Amino acid sequence: MKFITGKDRNQTEFFCLEQTIAQDNEVRLIDLFVASIKLVDFGFDMQL
Repeated sequence: MKFITGKDRNQTEFFCLEQTIAQDNEVRLIDLFVASIKLVDFGFDMQL
């Protein structure tokens, strides 16, 4: 009988998203832009 080999679904993998995105990727610019916006001014409730 053949078995499918691969990763165990019950095993957790840890990785850092920061390391997977290149330093010159445009998503970093978008992140800076979104972080600079005051979301409360647009009606978002920021209370925890």
